Amino acid sequence: MRRWLMLLLALALLAAGAGCARESGGKWEEGDYLLYFPVDSRQEVYGSALDTQPYEGEAEPSVESLMEALLQGPTRDTLISPFPRNVSLIAWEWKEDGVLCITLSEQYSGLADISLTLADYCIVLTLSQLPGVEGVEIQSAGYSVNYRSHQLLRPEEAELVLPQATGT
Repeated sequence: MRRWLMLLLALALLAAGAGCARESGGKWEEGDYLLYFPVDSRQEVYGSALDTQPYEGEAEPSVESLMEALLQGPTRDTLISPFPRNVSLIAWEWKEDGVLCITLSEQYSGLADISLTLADYCIVLTLSQLPGVEGVEIQSAGYSVNYRSHQLLRPEEAELVLPQATGT
């Protein structure tokens, strides 16, 4: 339970920095895109559950190009892919109110618990950088993953606001 809470807190702290500006060479630049991946826990015992690497594709990526880069996995040694082997993007569509619905191949339905949460938020945080994306719904082979508490995932959900400590 303690590790679960630490992972959620680490994910929350990472997401707090997930905006439109990215750090590059000590400077913040607008318009750069990042791919989100879990940190290889064999390399870092404590710290953030997710980290980023720069997207190295077109300047204005599409849903397909960001998902393709994400599903190919990280190039940094300290990151790992959260996706089962052979997962692919089947389709995507815009729904109302800035919701992007992603349909992945059936291999995605093999994820559960923290593995599913990490994979979900790697997708959500990556795709939420695209203009107009307010939330993401993720399906596997056309079906919603029924053991999620809710289907519409928003990047701000990854933020955890801890209550202010009061002096006692």
